Amino acid sequence: MPTTDNTVSNANSLNSQISDKPNPKLGKAKSGVLDKKKKVFGKIAAAKAMVEGVKKKTTSSMDSINNDGNSLSFLTDLIKSLIGYAALLDVVINFLTNNIPEIEELIKSSLKDELHSLVSCGINPTIPTFLYNPGIIIEVSKIDFLDQLKTDPSSFFGALMYNDVTPQLTNSKDFNTFLYGVIQDDGNQNTWDGMLDITFNSVGNLTRPNNALTIKVNPSFNITKLTDLNNSFISKGTLFDTNKIVNKTIDSIYGSISNATQKTLKQLETEAKINDIIDKMIEANANENIDDSYFTFTNDEVAKQQESATWRKKGLAKLQTSTNIVVSMPPQLLIDFNTEMSGATTLNKKEIVKTNINRMAEQNASTSPDPKDHTAIKLDFIENIIKTLIKSFASAIISPKILFIFLINFKIVYGQGKDYADAIDFMKLSKNLFKLIIKKITKRFIKELIKVSLVYIAKLTSDMAAKRQVEKASDKKSQILSLVGVPQDAIRMIKGLM
Repeated sequence: MPTTDNTVSNANSLNSQISDKPNPKLGKAKSGVLDKKKKVFGKIAAAKAMVEGVKKKTTSSMDSINNDGNSLSFLTDLIKSLIGYAALLDVVINFLTNNIPEIEELIKSSLKDELHSLVSCGINPTIPTFLYNPGIIIEVSKIDFLDQLKTDPSSFFGALMYNDVTPQLTNSKDFNTFLYGVIQDDGNQNTWDGMLDITFNSVGNLTRPNNALTIKVNPSFNITKLTDLNNSFISKGTLFDTNKIVNKTIDSIYGSISNATQKTLKQLETEAKINDIIDKMIEANANENIDDSYFTFTNDEVAKQQESATWRKKGLAKLQTSTNIVVSMPPQLLIDFNTEMSGATTLNKKEIVKTNINRMAEQNASTSPDPKDHTAIKLDFIENIIKTLIKSFASAIISPKILFIFLINFKIVYGQGKDYADAIDFMKLSKNLFKLIIKKITKRFIKELIKVSLVYIAKLTSDMAAKRQVEKASDKKSQILSLVGVPQDAIRMIKGLM
């Protein structure tokens, strides 16, 4: 049985990449955070070594030890150090199956508040008469920054991106699906949910550019207040479900859908920029001001964004194991997952999500010819899922539906000639909205991580206490045997059998 000194020494090896001395570049506060993290992981490793014995390290290094305040990364590494892949998988499954409806309502409520703040200035204005006739003109490109409307909802991969794909797309309750149908019905007016009359015209005229939408409030719509129109629009349909979040997350990591739908390199670079902005907001302190630095990038950051876009365009991702390997996630796995989820009940939904995510992890692991890498690869997969999930929720806001209603209000306030320049401009002008939503979702995810952490910490503590009792009993027996003259070799053999 290893001694306490030996287990502590083994625990410290986990942090061999960290200097024992404070890093002067980090300052006292950040160095203090590093020291505390090192102590936590050291104590956990010592406890596990005491309970389980010294084991060969099979997991990847803990990135959160080197950052200063990312609770999400820290808790992920904490669970990884406690038990590994199975616990992290449980966190992801619980989050995806238990929290989606609550997050949906949380985001919708935040969107409504932001729109109210944009147009009201303390009052609830009436819908402008020009929104009934002649209406507002919006170019499709100004609300489809992520090119979703270039993929047919009825196509093989369209089902991975749209909700409520009906035989007649203009009958869909999902606005994005409806809008794609409107675009295909060039020149004809269609009404969404009795609320808005929308016409797409590919050919412009003196007052309307090419490929533009004309939007009017339906005359029979009995709401007269702009805020009520906004709230009604946001409330209709779903923003996302478990399927779409998993699809978006996997695509962000591997480019499975982006490669299949032939997204451009420029588009994928834009998505990489959006993800970097979201990462910065995740790591920001609650009281930190979101300034222009969040929306600008260094040369190194731009280079990484371009590299990420290049790999996603190929439908591939790099992975470092005992050797450098390239992995992919076949889109057919997502198709199969979505098909199973379409027939899921409340009872078996959780099992379907777990089975399919585990299947994707196994797919990744099978890429390496060395079986010794498989556990680390699966762990890397689930960590990437955790790192990307919040970005998937936040970037889902930059969808045609949300940009559509925000741009209508933006034009009402600032003039019909005004537009958002691009997705980054929209995020910058709505930075407080994004920060609020990102922090709320992160808080929900951290709650799931803490819940699982506490379960395993309680078990480890209990096991450690039991082990200490066994060791005390063993030591007492050894003392008695020694007093009666039993040879030390025999005592060691007896202790080995205890």
